Amino acid sequence: MEIQYSENAVKQLKKIHKGDKKSAAMILKTIEAYAAKPSGKLDVKVLRGKYGDLKRLRAGNYRVILDDEENVILIYEIKHRQEAYHD
Repeated sequence: MEIQYSENAVKQLKKIHKGDKKSAAMILKTIEAYAAKPSGKLDVKVLRGKYGDLKRLRAGNYRVILDDEENVILIYEIKHRQEAYHD
């Protein structure tokens, strides 16, 4: 599957990388694992409310808000778990 990042997600990942390179690498590894096997044993949930039918992928203390279509995964946001749902 192809992975596409929104401008917002790229900025957030760069900010995480600046402060914690290990977490940034773990987030990318988790996203790539999901892309390789979407039905694998990763912690993924369908969201409701303002996020509509987007999905949440858990990557340690971070949450990746994404949408997966046929052959494309669209990454919208990457945030720490404490601030992921409070916008």
